[in-house]
Amino acid sequence: MPLAPRTKQAAKTGTASVKKPLTSTAVSADLWPSTSTGKGGSKVTAKTSASAKSAPLPRTASSSNSLLDKRVNCHSIMTMMETQDYLKLVERAYQNRGGIEFQREKLRTTSAIRIRRRMVEDIVNGAVLPPVVVGVVLQEIDFDSVSKKSSVQLVSLVQSQNADRISIIDGMQRTTALREALALDPQVGTRQMRVEFWISESTNSLIYRMLVLNTGQVPWNLRSQVEVVFRSLILEVEGKVAGLEVLQRADGRRRSKGGQFQADELIELFLVFGARKEKIDIRERLADEFTKLDFMEAASDKDFSKHFCMVLGALVRIDIAFDRYKKARGSADKAVRVRFENGKDLFASQPACVGLITAMALAVFGRPGVTRSTADQNRRMQKLTEGVASLEKHLKVLSVEKLGKFLGFQTLNEAITRGKSGLSVGDMEREFFLKSFQVLIEEDFALVEMTPCWRAY
Repeated sequence: MPLAPRTKQAAKTGTASVKKPLTSTAVSADLWPSTSTGKGGSKVTAKTSASAKSAPLPRTASSSNSLLDKRVNCHSIMTMMETQDYLKLVERAYQNRGGIEFQREKLRTTSAIRIRRRMVEDIVNGAVLPPVVVGVVLQEIDFDSVSKKSSVQLVSLVQSQNADRISIIDGMQRTTALREALALDPQVGTRQMRVEFWISESTNSLIYRMLVLNTGQVPWNLRSQVEVVFRSLILEVEGKVAGLEVLQRADGRRRSKGGQFQADELIELFLVFGARKEKIDIRERLADEFTKLDFMEAASDKDFSKHFCMVLGALVRIDIAFDRYKKARGSADKAVRVRFENGKDLFASQPACVGLITAMALAVFGRPGVTRSTADQNRRMQKLTEGVASLEKHLKVLSVEKLGKFLGFQTLNEAITRGKSGLSVGDMEREFFLKSFQVLIEEDFALVEMTPCWRAY
C-alpha cells in the first residue's frame, strides 16, 4: 500500500502528514492558535495548521452566541443547558403536541422505532445530539430588548415566558429520546446539551423558519407543522383582533354569538389564507408539497401575520354585524329544518369562514404563483378594509327585518342544498362560499342584499 504524500513540514520532521478527523476538537485546533506553557511558566503560542500562518483569523462575536436573521427578523441564539432544564422548559410544548408518534407518520414503522431506541441507548452512553431548535414568540416590548441582552439574560427571558409562547420547531424526535433516556438513567438530566432558540415577535416568522428546517427530513404534513406553533398563533390573534373570542373544545363551550370561533378551526383559516386555496388536501403528498411552497412564500413576508389578523378581524366584524338578525319565534316552519336561520348561523359554518378568508386572500395576494409588490398588497388590503367598514356601517342602520332580507337566507338554503355532483359535501360548500364572497368583494361590499352571492355557484 503506498504511503500518504508527505508535506514540507513532514519532510523536516520525518513523519507523514495525517489528516485530522472533523471533530469539534480538531476543527477548533485548525482554526485557532494553541497555547502551551514553556520554560519558566511563560506561554508559547504555536500555529496548528500551515494555512493559519497566512490566513487571517475569522471574526467572531466574542460576548454572545446570538445572530440576527434579517430575512424574517428573528434572533438565533445558541446555548448550552442541562438536559433536565431543557425538558422542563419544553414540557408544555411537548405535551400539547401529544408526543412524537402523533406528529410524524413514519415513526410508526418498525425501522423508525428501532432507530429511536438506538438513539436512546446512545444518549445513555454519553452521545451528544445536534442542537434542538426552540421557537419563542415574545411581546413587542420584550423583543425590542433582545439585542441588548447577553446570552445568559436571553435564556432567563425565555424561561420567564408563558409556556404557550414556547414551541419545539425542530427536534421532537430528539426530545422524545431524551425523555426516554432520562427515565432509564437519571444522570442524563445533569448532562449538557445544545439548544438553539429562535426568538421572534411574529408567529409566521417561526413557521417560515420551521418549514425551511424540515424540508427534506421526515415528512410532516402542513397542518401538523403549523400546529407546532399553534398556541403562539392563538395568543397573537387574540391580542390583535378586536371582538374575537377563541373557544377551546376542551372547555366544552359552544358558539353562542357572533365573534366566537373554535381554536382548532383557526388553524385551517390560517392555512387557506397562506395557501390561497379553499381546499387543502394533506393526504396527497404532491399536492401538499405545492401547497407548502405557496405557504412558505406567503409566510416569508414580514407583514403576513398582520394581514391575516386584519382579514380575520374583517370576518369577526361581519359575523358580529350579521348576529344582530334573530328570526322571530314562531315564524319558522317546524316541519322544514333549515340550516341557516339566524344571523350567527352563517359563520358557524366552517366552509363559510374558509370561503370568506380565501376570497380575501386572493383579492390581496392574487392566485397561487402570482407575486404582487408590497405596496400593491397594502393598497388592496386597505381597499378591502374600507369595504368591510362601509358594509358594517350600512348594516348597523338596518332594522332587524331589513337585515334578514339583506342576508337572503331562504335563497342560500335552497342554493346550497342543490350542490354539485361528484364533490364531497365539504369541498362543494367551500367552493360555494368562495364564489359567493368573491362576488361580495367584486361589488366592493355595496350589495343591496346577498342574493347575488348565493346564486354565483
